Amino acid sequence: MPYQFSCSEGNCQFVIRSSSADEVRRLVRAHVRMTHGGRIAPADIEREMERIELA
Repeated sequence: MPYQFSCSEGNCQFVIRSSSADEVRRLVRAHVRMTHGGRIAPADIEREMERIELA
């Protein structure tokens, strides 16, 4: 089942979808580091990552 993460920082429109939860985690960490100049806690990634069903 695919995973999705939407950035909730300000007006950021970053969304990542992947069949791999590990890939979502890796790309979210890279996004936060490069775009927002910070870090995100693993617990925050897990809390905001959703499992989605594709139509």
